[in-house]
Amino acid sequence: MATPTPIAIYGRDAKIAEAIRAKLLPDIDVVHTCLTLPQAESELPPLCAGDLTTSPSSGLGSNASEPPESSRRRVPRAVFFGGGVPEEEMERVERLVRDKAGGEGVQFLRVTREEVLAAGATGPDPEVIARIYREKVAGL
Repeated sequence: MATPTPIAIYGRDAKIAEAIRAKLLPDIDVVHTCLTLPQAESELPPLCAGDLTTSPSSGLGSNASEPPESSRRRVPRAVFFGGGVPEEEMERVERLVRDKAGGEGVQFLRVTREEVLAAGATGPDPEVIARIYREKVAGL
């Protein structure tokens, strides 16, 4: 089996983020999850630039279970934004990551509430959200 693609999530709800993480496996691995803007601002730029000592303060993501010096920690190739994250926060985090990581290699994806509803869900459905993210990743 191929190595899963490492990604980070910035979303508002830990339960939904973890449910999406489970639905994305085995081909997409959520290595780091941020739940607040201050977490995303301070953690995602250095992590996306290759600083594997950056631990998720949320305690969520596969990097959280590995010590900072572990060779099993991974740098995300994409950042997924939850539908509850305001557009201006998404733009701010994207700008900070691009400035720190040099703008190379990191993709930024979002699933909107409208996309989830259009896919037949009546609310934040991790199965539907994961399916939409998979479709977006396949299009990269």
